[in-house]
Amino acid sequence: MDATKYVETIELADFGAEAPRRRSPAGDAATPTVPGTVAAHPLPATLSAAVNTSSILSFVDGVPPEQQADVIYSVQFAIRAASAKFDRFAKPRDWYNLFAQVLETVGWTAEQFAFAQSDQSQGEFRMDQAALAVITSIATGNQLAVLKSSIDALGKLADGSGAITIFDYHSSTDLAGNFQLGSVELGQNGTLSMAFGGFYFKTNDHRKNFLFFHWGKQEVDFWTAAEKMSFNVALYGTVRDKVKARLGAAATSYVDEIPLTS
Repeated sequence: MDATKYVETIELADFGAEAPRRRSPAGDAATPTVPGTVAAHPLPATLSAAVNTSSILSFVDGVPPEQQADVIYSVQFAIRAASAKFDRFAKPRDWYNLFAQVLETVGWTAEQFAFAQSDQSQGEFRMDQAALAVITSIATGNQLAVLKSSIDALGKLADGSGAITIFDYHSSTDLAGNFQLGSVELGQNGTLSMAFGGFYFKTNDHRKNFLFFHWGKQEVDFWTAAEKMSFNVALYGTVRDKVKARLGAAATSYVDEIPLTS
């Protein structure tokens, strides 16, 4: 199946339909309103970082606005396609296999994620720090710096902010979680690359703001995978309009900028 037919026919998750059957990360009963969203809005002309459903994406200076949008929409398309087929919390391995397949079909060089369980023998740890340590091995200095700044900025936002609302809902449930980190850079040869990490966890105690919580070694099982991806802009250009059309006008309601201090 060619990329165009694939994009036209693959099922996408309707996250709004989850409201009646999921509880929010805070433990409150679900309501009929669409959870984990902000009002739909145009993407900013330029972005340094943003939450995009369950992912935190950051951009090194120099990535053109159109390609920033391509990254946002292609990653969201893969997230929603994988979520339509598999429960992202109950079957994370299957979810990531399909997620990678979708990314590859629309233009990313993505392989199957090779997950390893994080070693927590040293006791207390924070997921943001453990996740960054995994990405360190594949990221450039600039990619790592902007990703670290993005996560630090997210941690300083108020609980009711759009970015926190979106990320908490889409990346965690009562006793499990599934989230992604990506940092994008435009190389000197014009190639767009992304240092990308996929992560999932299971815990015996629900915690809000799980990314920054100090977990004990007996409280959580944490699996990590990371890979370097490159983007075929020409291939994505053949499906760009169809990806945006399939996501619909509400696509940006799952996206919120993370403001970085200069």
